Formats: sequence, C-alpha cells, structure tokens
Amino acid sequence: MATIYADTDNCTPLIFVLSTGADPTLLLTKFAGEMGKAESLGVVSLGQGQGKKALKKIIDSTKSGNWVLL
Repeated sequence: MATIYADTDNCTPLIFVLSTGADPTLLLTKFAGEMGKAESLGVVSLGQGQGKKALKKIIDSTKSGNWVLL
C-alpha cells in the first residue's frame, strides 16, 4: 500500500480492479490507520441512491485531503 500511496495525490484516484470475492477494505482501513487517516476515511457503499453522497464525499475530500473508499 505504501508504494501505491506514493503515486497518488488529492486529485489522483486509486482504482482497484477486483476479482470475485476480493475485498481490499480491511487492507485499506488498516493502512489509513497507519497513516493517521483513520478518522478522516469516508466509506460509501455504492448502492441505490448513494451517488450524491459519494460525489459529495469525493468533492469534499479533494479539498480537505481526506480519503474516500467507494
């Protein structure tokens, strides 16, 4: 995760292409904690009606430096 993190910034999203059954949530939340970002990690499950909530978190996070996991 540290290597991947080094290649990102607040305007560069990190996109995981996952295979069936893969879930990087635990890995990402652990890394967020290690980086001191546990409290500022926003998690949105992209189900029905969550698009506006996700978009707001993304926009806010590009300004604040917070992280968003969709």
